[in-house]
Amino acid sequence: VRPSNIISLMRVGIYNLDLVKYLVQQGLQSKESRMKELYNFYPDADEKDWEVIDAGIRVQAIKQEPGEAPGIVHYGTEVLTSADRSISALLGASPGASVSTHVMLQAVKKCLPHLLESQEAKERMSAMIPNWDKDLKKPESRDFYLQIHHKAMADLNLA
Repeated sequence: VRPSNIISLMRVGIYNLDLVKYLVQQGLQSKESRMKELYNFYPDADEKDWEVIDAGIRVQAIKQEPGEAPGIVHYGTEVLTSADRSISALLGASPGASVSTHVMLQAVKKCLPHLLESQEAKERMSAMIPNWDKDLKKPESRDFYLQIHHKAMADLNLA
């Protein structure tokens, strides 16, 4: 927060009150309420084994959108690429394991699409990522989706 952006941040906060409320609640959460939430995922957690530490800073991208609002807070990570495809940038929260592959593939598709055009590249991508270039939302993809879903569940010992 700087003197030059305080007014913009306040205006964005007014239009995103739910987010401001959530972030304040999370920041003021007691250890007891954090432990209660942890018990939902790990019932055998022992409070003496846990301590609260600063693990990082959450970053949100504020983008100008058409309309009255001065800016809208966007969640997640977005890959922006220059018109000539010479550079890409990651905006938003830093990607964790759950989205990092998707984010990197977006960058490759946008900046270096020629690398993915050969038959060899398509075969290698399909070997690494079975649903590569497949639209799993289509009804005809249902059986394929179920197959890879069951394999993922088994590989993660969740089945």
